[in-house]
Amino acid sequence: MKTPTKQAEELEGIKESEILEEVNVTIDKDAFKKPIRCCGRLAEKAWKKISYIGLELTYDVWRCSKCGKDYLDAHQSKNLQKIWALQMLLEGKAPTMERSLNYDGKTYFVRFPKDLTSGWKRKEKARMTMLTPEKYLVEIV
Repeated sequence: MKTPTKQAEELEGIKESEILEEVNVTIDKDAFKKPIRCCGRLAEKAWKKISYIGLELTYDVWRCSKCGKDYLDAHQSKNLQKIWALQMLLEGKAPTMERSLNYDGKTYFVRFPKDLTSGWKRKEKARMTMLTPEKYLVEIV
């Protein structure tokens, strides 16, 4: 097992102070299928809360009534991922890149590097949310 220091050296741009703890995860082959089973019974839906800088965010999980373990299905994990992304954005720790702003005489546009777009498909669209006049959140949908 690698130490947190060794992992930090291998991950470019991440400082040892930013690593909270090592987490071991085991994913069952049917982990993303509903209903989720644990201890021989169906898990029940439960709500969890995260408090962050005065904001209280809630998300749902599948909880085993016998052992108390929480499980996330694919939809729930996407919601939790959005909460974590929001937290990173507010803390100024979200990955960023700088690209040239292009202008074709009518429209401004930004090009995304091919390395970051390998999973995109031609029919997808970009949903842009204005945070401020200078800051936008771009989501590929």
